[in-house]
Amino acid sequence: MNISIIIPTYNRNEILCKTISNILSYKHQFNELIIVDQTKEHEPQTKFFLDNLINSNKIKYFFVDYPNLPNARNVGINNSTGDIIIFFDDDVEINKNTIPSHLSCFSEPEVGCVTGKVSIINTNKNQNIVLVSSGNTKKNIKTFLFFFLRKKVSYVGRFGVLSNFSSEKTLPADTCIGCNMSFRKDVLIECGLFDSNYTGNAVREDTDISVRVRKNGYKILYNPDASIIHFMDNTGGTRSGLNEDYWYMIFKNQCYFYLKNFNFSFFFIFLLHINDFTRCKKSKLKALPVFKKGYTEAKFLKENNK
Repeated sequence: MNISIIIPTYNRNEILCKTISNILSYKHQFNELIIVDQTKEHEPQTKFFLDNLINSNKIKYFFVDYPNLPNARNVGINNSTGDIIIFFDDDVEINKNTIPSHLSCFSEPEVGCVTGKVSIINTNKNQNIVLVSSGNTKKNIKTFLFFFLRKKVSYVGRFGVLSNFSSEKTLPADTCIGCNMSFRKDVLIECGLFDSNYTGNAVREDTDISVRVRKNGYKILYNPDASIIHFMDNTGGTRSGLNEDYWYMIFKNQCYFYLKNFNFSFFFIFLLHINDFTRCKKSKLKALPVFKKGYTEAKFLKENNK
């Protein structure tokens, strides 16, 4: 099977160059590396680095003039030649086993998606929007619930979305994780590709495609050997300040996911976000108006994209 690796990137420089160099060191394991760049202007060193790779045909490069992660993924898919599509973030490090371990799982014809272990290494967590806003309460709740869900690495349903991408066991999964996931290309096409209605931080775009993969009769498999290190760089990517816009996007994308895929009621979605309300208030924001704004936009999107 031919393998295409796709890296969407936005406002990343040094870490992007390191990620590309790392992946190209395993170029004998895949057929093409596609960079979908949404950055208007790179630092000179990064531009020089990318131009050299483009001119030497070591990467396929596509520029998109507006940031939208699901759309960038689709641009990569539509310009790929691989039977298997692997997505990595632009701030990761893979190892010699990562790509072969993704590929090995597709020997089972019913597997449509593979995801792997993610180890987060960030030397300045206090300056990271995602890590700062991930409270201990939610982490403890997940740990407790996974005691009863040990036969899966992730769960999507009435309890919301639970995930544990640090497991050491090969397990079935309800959802993959966007920084480290692979698909059969024909399955992605069958499922309608990624939904570009997930904007900003694009939370749940990976869960959304996962739900559609399973609804179409395919399995998602977690393989811990398909592992990466995720540096979660503090700038660029889908990062934004811990402000009203950040929380609006969190609520809008989450509400859209639950309305689109499960048609949950306003009250039920509200309950699923109680913990987020607490964290939102720590940002000195009134959580309910921000949530209502996000819900209203999500409902409009759902009703106009049937």
